[in-house]
Amino acid sequence: MNDKQIIGFNELIRQAYECRRFEDFLRLAITGLHTLVMYDSGLFFCAISRDSSFFQPYISGSVDDYYKKTPFAEREEYLERNDTAGKEALVYKAADYRQGIITVPDEPRSKFLSTQAEYHVVCMRILYRGQFLGEIYLHRNKDKPDFDEHDMFRLRLLQPHISNVFHIIHSLTAAILLETDKKGLDRKGLCLFDDEANLIAGNMAGLEMLGSSTVFGSSALYHIKEIMEDFQTEQSRAKGAAYRFESLKTPGGELLADILLRKKHRGKESNRFYVSLEFADEKQSAAEYRFKFTKREADIIDGVIQGKSNPQIASSLNLSRNTVKTHLQKIFKKTGVSTRSELVYILMLNQENP
Repeated sequence: MNDKQIIGFNELIRQAYECRRFEDFLRLAITGLHTLVMYDSGLFFCAISRDSSFFQPYISGSVDDYYKKTPFAEREEYLERNDTAGKEALVYKAADYRQGIITVPDEPRSKFLSTQAEYHVVCMRILYRGQFLGEIYLHRNKDKPDFDEHDMFRLRLLQPHISNVFHIIHSLTAAILLETDKKGLDRKGLCLFDDEANLIAGNMAGLEMLGSSTVFGSSALYHIKEIMEDFQTEQSRAKGAAYRFESLKTPGGELLADILLRKKHRGKESNRFYVSLEFADEKQSAAEYRFKFTKREADIIDGVIQGKSNPQIASSLNLSRNTVKTHLQKIFKKTGVSTRSELVYILMLNQENP
């Protein structure tokens, strides 16, 4: 690519990372993708919203005139047969697939591709860590040259960025849903933090996972807060959203954390951290790796959950106020919390006695 093409490529990627919704990305594809790779028409399939959009390159007028959504009749079969995600070719020409030059195990759109012989077609699969998120097909009329290696090279460079963007949008969509509807989200831990890394909300799975102990002897919450503070410092001048993936070691295995920082926009709202948590082994239970408290610490936690003050806890346990204060400081350090309300938030659902 020459300098002008590289600048255009980087600008397209920059705009992609600023997209907040799948509709935003579709509009970007319509208005900008043809400046990178020429095409006559395209198909965009979003596995999250489960619809297809046919589109043409934007020339003038309204962007809405250049695409239409349509139900995808084969979508259930498509999703059911997608268990080979991550193993197949990610960017390939339909002609190469039909001729057996490249192999795509259990290609679910073979019927669709067989009907596109009158066009030159290139396919881009959008995947993140093996999860299928979508697909883009670009068509050229047969009276024009086929997609060449320069086109394929640009699309292969673009593919991992688009996959990251889709994952960010997916995570952001799920996190926004967490703020408005907590139903149906118990398969993965989802937590919301403010710009000072204070826990605001979380589903039951997320709160349990935050209380998991790590191999360093402190809670997952403690380490995630450290990560968020570093992340926010690194992204202090950035706009829009930024993403970071971390892996925390627990005695039972890896706890995977997807951390999305949504920056405030025009002073209308504060920064927010959305954290998605899951164990690398889906069979693992967060309860198996919850932090262990001493009997005295558990007694003091009971008092805090009941809303008692330090003097009241000291009186009920026949301890001095300083002793209660010291134990509470240790509990805060172990769990990574900063306030009593945070401690109650992550422990009241599943308090664990020694």
